[in-house]
Amino acid sequence: MKFGLIGATLSHSFSKDYFTKKFERLGINARYENFECENIEKVKEVLSNEQIDGFNVTIPYKEAVIDLLDELS
Repeated sequence: MKFGLIGATLSHSFSKDYFTKKFERLGINARYENFECENIEKVKEVLSNEQIDGFNVTIPYKEAVIDLLDELS
């Protein structure tokens, strides 16, 4: 399983380290990746080329990404 964070600048984010450790601690066979995207077109590319089971989105794409989704929870 693959999860991740989508955003413009992610160097300050603690999410990858946090979720990697959490998955290991809970024995979950999954990985968490950062998907740094310089524009909404790159977000579209990531969503169409990657098999992602779930992801978090940061500003500036938090609202714009909704139109690109099949499902929202």
